[in-house]
Amino acid sequence: MERKVSSARAHLGWCSVLHVVTDGYIASLSLLIPFIAVDLGLSYTQSGLLKTASHLAISTAQIPAGFLAEKTGEIFLLGLGTAWFSAGYIGLLFAFGFPATLAWILVSGIGGGVYHPVGTAFVSSVSTPEKAGSAVGILNFFGDIGKVLFPALAGILVIQVGWRGTFAALGGIGLIVSIIFLLTFRREIHQRFPKRRDAPTHGSEPDRISEPGAGNPRGWGIRDRKQFTLFSLIGMVDISIRSAVMAFLGFHLIQSGVREDSVGWLLSLTFLGGALGKLLCGMPVARLGVKRLIFLTEFLMLAGCFALPSIPPGWSMLLFLPVFGFFLNGTSSILYIGLIPTLDEKLRSRGYAVFFTLNFLFAAISPYFFGLIGDGWGLPAIFYAAGLLMLAGLAIVGFLRKS
Repeated sequence: MERKVSSARAHLGWCSVLHVVTDGYIASLSLLIPFIAVDLGLSYTQSGLLKTASHLAISTAQIPAGFLAEKTGEIFLLGLGTAWFSAGYIGLLFAFGFPATLAWILVSGIGGGVYHPVGTAFVSSVSTPEKAGSAVGILNFFGDIGKVLFPALAGILVIQVGWRGTFAALGGIGLIVSIIFLLTFRREIHQRFPKRRDAPTHGSEPDRISEPGAGNPRGWGIRDRKQFTLFSLIGMVDISIRSAVMAFLGFHLIQSGVREDSVGWLLSLTFLGGALGKLLCGMPVARLGVKRLIFLTEFLMLAGCFALPSIPPGWSMLLFLPVFGFFLNGTSSILYIGLIPTLDEKLRSRGYAVFFTLNFLFAAISPYFFGLIGDGWGLPAIFYAAGLLMLAGLAIVGFLRKS
């Protein structure tokens, strides 16, 4: 029993480290895009397309990664995916034009699509049922730690070695981590999954849906299609705004007069506020209800989008960004909680896979279209348009059932 607990802790610890790397990479791209744009002479549309390429690759790789993990094993695929993501970032050292940069970001994103579906499922499967929820919560928290640490590091490096050298340095860190991870669990890579086919781990998907007489699972586990659709639509609006705002926030900071060597720290402050938002916004759900809480956080996000272009650099910006980040990310935790009763317990992972894939697709396309707005009407118009889009999200919230 003690060995199983120790093994579960080791898996959680290492998967948390991989989450730091993966989410750190995704967040660092938002910081580095303005520096790429200046160097390569890109428009806002082209800059947004870089973010679109990353999220598009991640979203399309997620469901195939989940099925591939059943064949190769989660541990091997997690290490391989992180190594792939890292190698793609190292490859950006040789990107000397927009097409090559776009291609390397697209290729690296395929590796980035492995972690979230495979890592979350793996940690929940090796944990006991009563500890699975807290384990996944810890895992998600470490992803936000990566969003704080990596942009801060990238902000320092980009001034010293440029954006290409920064990508290569970050990629080198991830490659070393993934190699150590694979070496640490090399025995399990060979032994774990043959054993699981004969004797599945307690709490794993085979335990839940392959019991005698249970029959073959069908569908995506969605038992309340109307409410699931509403939550998904709100999630699409929410992540479209968040993705676009974070893609162009670095441009806004530089245009506002913030020193380039301070941009990384300010973005990290925004991500830190986002981490606290994810952690805290879900806590009052039992008292306030999902519908009321989503409306509150989305309204404050809307207000933040309209206020951002008018915030001057200095202490005002320093205080505003973490609060803005808090509400920019806080809604996501409430949505995850609200989805629970809309999904079948035994097939919940499939329903979440649909939700997350849709989310990443909209996160992929929004920077491109908001970039078009920026090219046509100027950078502040991007944030005003994001606020207007949130009005549509607030209208959808009105159709949710009270809970």
